[in-house]
Amino acid sequence: MGITKNKKMLIKGAGKFMAKIPNRDELITIGTLNNMLLDIQLDMQDIEGGDSSVPLDALLRKKTIDITAQDAKFDLNLVRLVLGSKLREGVSGASYRLVTETVTVPGESPYQVLLTEAAATSPAIKAYEDVITGTDVTTGVTVTGNKAVFETALAGKKVVIVYPVALSGVQQDDDGFVWELEEKHVIQEVNGKCEAELVFGTSLYTTPEISVRTLTGNKLLKQLSNGTPTEEQYLVEGGKLIFNAALKDVAIYVNYKRNEVVDVLDISSRDLPLTVHLVHDGRFEQKDGSVQGYQTELYQCRVKSNFTIDAQRQQASTHSVTLTVIDPERFDNKLGTIKRYEVATASANN
Repeated sequence: MGITKNKKMLIKGAGKFMAKIPNRDELITIGTLNNMLLDIQLDMQDIEGGDSSVPLDALLRKKTIDITAQDAKFDLNLVRLVLGSKLREGVSGASYRLVTETVTVPGESPYQVLLTEAAATSPAIKAYEDVITGTDVTTGVTVTGNKAVFETALAGKKVVIVYPVALSGVQQDDDGFVWELEEKHVIQEVNGKCEAELVFGTSLYTTPEISVRTLTGNKLLKQLSNGTPTEEQYLVEGGKLIFNAALKDVAIYVNYKRNEVVDVLDISSRDLPLTVHLVHDGRFEQKDGSVQGYQTELYQCRVKSNFTIDAQRQQASTHSVTLTVIDPERFDNKLGTIKRYEVATASANN
């Protein structure tokens, strides 16, 4: 008697799901499935003839195979499957990050200190005496690599240095930013200036497009390029917003763009959904202690239905996508396969 693996099994979960772009190494894996549905639809048409009320035969007009995967975690690759656009990984609006470091200058020559990290050549470093809001002493500090050299006048003093550090593996791109929304501040007086220091002020985008409104009256304040701001204006000074003295202790909220290392998926009017090779695998322990599995492989599929991100208050969101089989035009007319197997004990937990 031949070996058979097709004994009945209990399916106790959703299994794993993978989509592979044909002839490429790129894989899209939905690793946290909530639900997986394989739907095979047959469109049959009766063939009738004579006086009989019973069809003579049936004609298969169409065979439709749909597979729906529901994921518990958001994955940008799943959106890419629907949109078909290219995913750009590790891009940023700036190829550097700013580091703020406080050092004490030696009281005797040589007046130099080793910094924690090596500084990039651009943008230029900034240095302040004692605190970051102190006197600007940038002209008295020279930074090369991770070595900071100071003028004699700064001997024995505490100096705050703000310097750029190159980001490894990051590509500079105009889309390398995120919006910071509704960041709340209370305008405070510091060294005679009424100001609010942005949380990500050291990484403002080239054109941050800052929007400032008062929290109580929802009054929009206008940005001033230079000069002294009025009660309805503000200045951008580094990573700080400078206001008129009349706005002291006023609560505001700020929206602005800042640099961030991001993965970007473009939403284009011309891209089509990806055509992919699908594999679904499920393996489950049975009552007799064995681990039984089944695997569905579909050679060519394309997205059929909508993809929805359903974000709700105090509720975890799931994301689902439905794909339908299209003819891969193979010489053997196969659309895919469904396999049954038994897993060896040593690999059952993989």
